[in-house]
Amino acid sequence: MNATVSTGATPEAVSEQNRLGSIALDQWRGLALVLVLVSHGFYFTDRVSGLGRVGVNLFFFISGILVFRSLARSRTSTAWERTHSYWWRRLRRLYPALAAYVLMMLPLAWLLQHRPNLPPDSDFISYLKTMPLALTATINYSGNASWSLGHLWSVACEMQFYLIAPLIFIAGGATQRQRNLVFGILLVVLVGLGAAQPFAGGGKYHFEFAVWPMMLGFCCEHQRDRLQRIPALLATLIFWSGIGIGGLGLLLMFFGLEMKLAVVATGALLLAPCLMAYVFGRPMRAIPGIWLKWLGERTYSIYLWQEPLTICNFLPDVLQPAGALISVAVGGIWFHCFERPFLSANRRG
Repeated sequence: MNATVSTGATPEAVSEQNRLGSIALDQWRGLALVLVLVSHGFYFTDRVSGLGRVGVNLFFFISGILVFRSLARSRTSTAWERTHSYWWRRLRRLYPALAAYVLMMLPLAWLLQHRPNLPPDSDFISYLKTMPLALTATINYSGNASWSLGHLWSVACEMQFYLIAPLIFIAGGATQRQRNLVFGILLVVLVGLGAAQPFAGGGKYHFEFAVWPMMLGFCCEHQRDRLQRIPALLATLIFWSGIGIGGLGLLLMFFGLEMKLAVVATGALLLAPCLMAYVFGRPMRAIPGIWLKWLGERTYSIYLWQEPLTICNFLPDVLQPAGALISVAVGGIWFHCFERPFLSANRRG
């Protein structure tokens, strides 16, 4: 990565840097999906513990950036109009694919409920009981969710943040000082709760424990102008240090479940190179960049379908890595049918 300083740049250069930064975000979101797919595809080996959570945290961080960017760019005249518009756009964007998935899995849950070696709560009655929680984005507070819906805890956390994000934005007021204070206090509280999660007991996927990367991304986008003043050499150092240390930390997963917390903690360092790539408009090049962007644009639909084809044990263990790849194809079709029609014109293009 060769970071550039935007100070004094022409409007055209800034616009191009922003465009490239958006591409970089899509690519890093694709990378987050890859981490989840590997984690679930090889879940049966007990040698990928923590990797999926690293991917989810990375995805949450990117979502937080996009949330603030969307709210800051809103052209509506009043706070209520901005809030209402944002809520409607998020609901229209995400809910059709979610509702279609939950309904499509209904007959499959009935047909597959007697497969051997299924996890607990894989029966059809458990699925029916979990459906309302999935559809109301409250499943992250359920202790006994059906496994084919259990992964929607992360979607629930996202939707809960989308619900309160405009209110946080409004509470920040119009001055930089007030925003720094309000956003900063919230960030410190949520990071503290996230760090306390392993010791707090219960609430594994509760919003207050899991959402800190979204608030961090929210705050980073708020401070984007300041971040763009980081010297090129320092930005490059941050980028490669995050890649090196974070990447090496992921290798701890091969030592088993007892290293999960260390994997998640060191994996959090991958947020730094993601941020530098976005702020300075440095996407990945060539074929890896193209494929990661394609995955990043379809992450939501692919994520919906990857769990039934992996850790739900509807497939034998040996076929679960292939199931992760199949979910990419299924999710690509799902995106075309249930996401793309609801995207904004510039995202569809």
